[in-house]
Amino acid sequence: MKRSTIWLAGLFLWTSLLAAKPLHTAALPDNPPIPATELAPATSDLTVTSPTFMDAVNGWVKRISSEQGFEAWKQASWTSSPLGPGTHGWIVLLKAGTAEVGYMVIYAADPNDPSKYRLAEYGRGSKPLFSLNTLYQSLVQLELIHSSYKAERWYSGPLYAVWKVTSGTEQFIIDAKSGEVLPLTSDKQLEEVPSDKEPASSVLTKHSIMSSLQLESFDPYDRLPWVKGTPVSLDTFGTLANALKQQSRLTYVAELYNGSITLPLAVTGYHQWTNEEAFLLLEQDGPRAIPYSAASKLGKLFH
Repeated sequence: MKRSTIWLAGLFLWTSLLAAKPLHTAALPDNPPIPATELAPATSDLTVTSPTFMDAVNGWVKRISSEQGFEAWKQASWTSSPLGPGTHGWIVLLKAGTAEVGYMVIYAADPNDPSKYRLAEYGRGSKPLFSLNTLYQSLVQLELIHSSYKAERWYSGPLYAVWKVTSGTEQFIIDAKSGEVLPLTSDKQLEEVPSDKEPASSVLTKHSIMSSLQLESFDPYDRLPWVKGTPVSLDTFGTLANALKQQSRLTYVAELYNGSITLPLAVTGYHQWTNEEAFLLLEQDGPRAIPYSAASKLGKLFH
């Protein structure tokens, strides 16, 4: 499994983070409230410090910030960290002032060509993917914050993003977006993901958003047709887009980890890029943009 590791201990030790920072813009220092002794040893994934990578991130930030709801990105700075050895991927976290306002997951378009990148997913809100603030809150609830423990990022594709936290003989799997402790207990369960779960987006730095739709969010638990109902047949993105334009309230439901987790999310719109790639906006503590090509394989839609 692809992973990256952060070792964590008492509060008084966290300042040693400054000895090993990830790539970032200079506007704001990193200041997560989470204690740590050190970041994981640098890997080859951390060597991407070229202007090309920074240009790619800044270009996508500029394009996405023009969309409704993403305006806070205009004044945001960002930091990046590798998703793990061998992934050729990075999590980019955005801050406006001291507030977290979003994230992007970026992959090398071609591991042999460090000048090209692709956008795997992105989202906005105060609880971005792999936020150390959210992880900190989860650790407080688990009463681990003053203990010795290890937290690892596990990213296997859209909707398969977790922290694996180990403390002594105990292990906790925490959703990297919501901070919820998941009912998973073993690495084997983490590895039980679809063979086609890899990020499918083909959005490159040269592409931009050509059309979009933003709808009001709703609570998928207000109505429960997705519990025993029949999924709607929207076989193409075009038919889905037409349904959303008619203000259809759709709930996206994914069955993750061989059905161990059911994740219902409100569909709140879409972004369509100039390469015809479409991203669904799914509400999960803020809109989360997932490639339609991946979402259509991982879940179903219900009225």
